[in-house]
Amino acid sequence: MRIEVLEYFLEIAECRSFSQASNNLFISQQGLSKAMRALESELGVVLFRKKGRGIELTEEGSILKSHATEIVRQSDRARERFFKMQVGPSATSTTVNVFATSYVCNAIFNLLDGELGEHGLDNCSVSECELNEIIAAIECGETNFGLVNILQEDVAELDAFPYLTFTPFLSMRITVKAPKSLAAQFPDGEITPQQMSDLSLAYFNEPVLNKFVKRAFQGPDRKAPTIILHSTNIERINSLVRNSKAVTFSDTFTQSVRKDTEGIISLDLNPPHWFFVGVLENSGLQKSSDQYGYVQRLRALIRYKHRHYLGKYAL
Repeated sequence: MRIEVLEYFLEIAECRSFSQASNNLFISQQGLSKAMRALESELGVVLFRKKGRGIELTEEGSILKSHATEIVRQSDRARERFFKMQVGPSATSTTVNVFATSYVCNAIFNLLDGELGEHGLDNCSVSECELNEIIAAIECGETNFGLVNILQEDVAELDAFPYLTFTPFLSMRITVKAPKSLAAQFPDGEITPQQMSDLSLAYFNEPVLNKFVKRAFQGPDRKAPTIILHSTNIERINSLVRNSKAVTFSDTFTQSVRKDTEGIISLDLNPPHWFFVGVLENSGLQKSSDQYGYVQRLRALIRYKHRHYLGKYAL
């Protein structure tokens, strides 16, 4: 009986829905059901029964819940203790200068602002730059590292800079956010670039995403969708999607932190496209203790707070 399976069980009991629990845990509903059948077989009991449109715990399920809650609580305490050992003191007087791409500024320093502040990782000054600017800053010694996002197919291009090392710590799949009114058109939850050609598109102005969009709709057999907004105004983009006027691009990590609002569905792009977030550094330089320590603490925070996401979207 693995602790992970008990976490699954408790999430189902809390949600009273396999579907909602699977979304929260970043595991397929089929995989979640299989794990629960195996747990029931191991214990020789039935843990859930149907109730209306949802489910509820059986008597045996309620008994397991009390034990599982304590086991998972102890596991969480151990994880938290080791995490705090890695991040060190909750605050420090040293301010670290971080060079980061615009996506990282939004996905890490904006979406995770509360988590960073809670664990003393907001003690930094962030310089938003494009990838080539970060490479130039590392090259001239202005900084030892940068936090960047890069498309999976472009990682090999960094080989042109033999003194640089790229270490990813998050992988993201590009997705499409669409109004719920389109759900019937995509019953399998997937959409292709060809299917997007008849839709209106509003998307965020960000270098890596811009490069992806340009490639996705290239070729004689590809017709680009009608672009009605290309901007950094994320509120306006989301408004257009909610009001059934456009679709937009997102990614699995952003969606895991900022849950989709009512009336919006998420579609997997087929074929899948991925990008990474990671540390780009000059491996030949002696590491600054402050900068290196900050990166290590940031990675520890993401491993601790987003372990379910990392479990599904492993590097």
